[in-house]
Amino acid sequence: MGQLARFMQQAFKAQCPEGWTFSAEKRVLSLEMEKLLGYSPRADVCLERDDGSRRLWIEFEISRADPVANHAKFATSHLFKAFEPSDVFVSMVSSHVTRGRRNLASNTIHLLRYVGINSFQTVLLPAVEPDSIKRLNHSSLQQLEDSGLDVGAEQERVFQVVDPVLESDGHRIHFASELFEVVRNLHLWNHQISAPLAAGQWKRRTVTYFVFDPVSKLFAPSKFCAYVIPNRSSAVDDVSDAGMMNVATYCKLDQADRRFDGQRAREHLTRNLGMILTQPSESLIIDQAFAHWSKKNEASITVHPSGPKFIRPPDWY
Repeated sequence: MGQLARFMQQAFKAQCPEGWTFSAEKRVLSLEMEKLLGYSPRADVCLERDDGSRRLWIEFEISRADPVANHAKFATSHLFKAFEPSDVFVSMVSSHVTRGRRNLASNTIHLLRYVGINSFQTVLLPAVEPDSIKRLNHSSLQQLEDSGLDVGAEQERVFQVVDPVLESDGHRIHFASELFEVVRNLHLWNHQISAPLAAGQWKRRTVTYFVFDPVSKLFAPSKFCAYVIPNRSSAVDDVSDAGMMNVATYCKLDQADRRFDGQRAREHLTRNLGMILTQPSESLIIDQAFAHWSKKNEASITVHPSGPKFIRPPDWY
């Protein structure tokens, strides 16, 4: 373990919320079972409510070559000692982990849910570039203490993604917890809006803020991209959209529940996930891509008279 993970453990302990108990390197299985398996599923941080109603198993993925290994350890632990509904696995992945590897881990979260483990993946220190993560990980604990890292924001993010924003028709609506969830929502909107049923539900909405995917050069309304519906083990029918937002649910919630809010969505994307608000004049590439995309989607989107604003992933993603 590098020093950054140790520092995060100490900081989470120092800022443990009232009514919760902190422990580090907490075993998921017994010592005897660890010896039998030959590996040790343990959490960097475990936060447990004093009343026993909830337990958060938190892993810090700083610069691992294979961040999905801890996901697999927790998934296989479930075979020998089932996680309770009150247990939540949370993986926090830094920018030093490459996009493909973090996306693999993000998709594995849905497999954990499929086998019955309440699971989330989110970003760790989203404003810190990969080279700086590497430097911090090799710093001393005192240097990290003096670095001014806002650990309170990291702990707050955990609760923001594991706690539902609202509940509707038996579904728990959450903020998107990981950048790849945002991108998946973007692609699902573009796919679903081409179907007559979804297009009829969506109609033609006026939109100001759009999420931009630099890889595909596609866009989608930021509010749609910012919310997800984490699936339960019995709810995975189509892997391609498991746990994501959909047009039917969006249209039902939009304007009907104040908690399903566009401004909150934008703040979550930019403040909690490190996405960047960009004006059209700041990027010719994005502006040209939007002109092409919006022409193809003019039956579904009316751009606000003030003009579009774009929310894009951080450069490191």
